[in-house]
Amino acid sequence: MGKFNKHQSDRDRFGKCQICLGYIPIEYYFGIGDEINCYECGTVYIIESKNPVKLTMADDHYGDDDYFGELLFDDN
Repeated sequence: MGKFNKHQSDRDRFGKCQICLGYIPIEYYFGIGDEINCYECGTVYIIESKNPVKLTMADDHYGDDDYFGELLFDDN
């Protein structure tokens, strides 16, 4: 039986935001299916798994108006 590594366990309780790359703490009272927000950018995630932590975006954070590429104009 291996030793319990407290630091490894602490790292396992954080998710990582896909938008701002900030760490999102997953507290013990959160359950699978709960929605949580990134504290840095406000992106909403749904908890899919707690061990290991897996998060999915609840909705598309960027809409059609947030296009960062070249603007396309219709000549009509």
